[in-house]
Amino acid sequence: MSRRQDIPLRRRIGPWVLWAIAFSSGAAIFVGCLNLRDTFPWDKPTPPEEPPVTLPDRQIRVLLGSRKPRPIERISITTAFNIVDFASGRELATVTDPAIEVTIGPSAGGIALGTTLIESKDIVLTPKRDAALVIGAKTYRGRLRVQRVEGGVLLINLVDIEGYLRGVLRGELPGDFHPEAFKTLAVAARTYALYQKQFSKGRDFDVLDHEGSQVYDGVSKEERIAVDAVEATRGQIAVWRNQGVEEIFCTYYSSTCGGCSQAVRNVKPNDPAVPPLAGGVVCHDCSPSPYYRWGPARATRAEVTKRIVGRYPSVKRLGTIVDLRAKGLSPDGRVIRIELIGANKQTETLVGEDFRLAMGSKLLRSTNFTIEVQKDGFLFKDGKGFGHGMGLCQYGMDTKAKGGMGYEAILKFYYPGSTLKKLY
Repeated sequence: MSRRQDIPLRRRIGPWVLWAIAFSSGAAIFVGCLNLRDTFPWDKPTPPEEPPVTLPDRQIRVLLGSRKPRPIERISITTAFNIVDFASGRELATVTDPAIEVTIGPSAGGIALGTTLIESKDIVLTPKRDAALVIGAKTYRGRLRVQRVEGGVLLINLVDIEGYLRGVLRGELPGDFHPEAFKTLAVAARTYALYQKQFSKGRDFDVLDHEGSQVYDGVSKEERIAVDAVEATRGQIAVWRNQGVEEIFCTYYSSTCGGCSQAVRNVKPNDPAVPPLAGGVVCHDCSPSPYYRWGPARATRAEVTKRIVGRYPSVKRLGTIVDLRAKGLSPDGRVIRIELIGANKQTETLVGEDFRLAMGSKLLRSTNFTIEVQKDGFLFKDGKGFGHGMGLCQYGMDTKAKGGMGYEAILKFYYPGSTLKKLY
């Protein structure tokens, strides 16, 4: 379709079928002594099967951009496509020509695609071939859900998890990392996405396309090393055994642990305290990272106040923040909680990682630092690591991979007590 060209609409009758793949697996290890009775199969006891890992289908819903609605967006669909009403599954139109450089946004009574009004506030655009969605400068696989909400539209990429992972790995890892490191992250990233999907009830998306979840850049990042890693680990996830039942867990990972991982509850107080995320994994293999040690970093009182209030408006009641005090340290020195003291003597306590993110991850690379109160501000020094420090250490895994360790062993090292499970 040329720019601003009307979309020819052909009404069809037929339901839209959401494909789903349910996958389950069970395995049993049976060891016994051979004797004469083993020759009679009807006398053999049936080994018990392990309960399957309960997971939803392979489709991942990726919210593109921020959660803030877009007033309008320019997109291209480089092949013929269908338009379906999301709620009913009713096909609204079949568009036989590509839609090249058209705008999409809210309109009275529905959604406007180019100059054509679609009488629905929630639609799915399904290209006739894969990798045909272009939004901004990025190309995506799968389908596109467009929701009209107050203030604009939300765009959600509906994509098979294996295709999704192809666009994640190079967004998360430097291209010169070892192939085994890419395989390691492929399993961790797959597990993370499926875990988020399993617990995304009440949301219209499973993951974000940035550091808030995993960096997802679509087809442009599908380099050979990433594609090979996804294919080599296809369907594999990390699980842990909870009273005999294999359970998926949230495989957090960060750039550089700085020497030791920390417990999940230090950062996510409401997350399950599972053994693979108990922290305390000593790792100095991330020393090649430019942020293995960092600092000092400085911020004035005014800067600290502005950044914290910008993320947590209720802190405004403190006035200018004049003091910062660590309220609990992990065994390796990470700030678990931090107390903010205002000029009016009122206080507020934040999780250390929440404080770091409010200040900016480029200023405070991790929560492993010491605080020096100065006349007009604060000095953050003795910094170690980059990121939250939970679970897998990316620079550490690369060093291990280059030293000859395989991805299965690397995963077990950083997620103690975990095992791999092949879902499909």
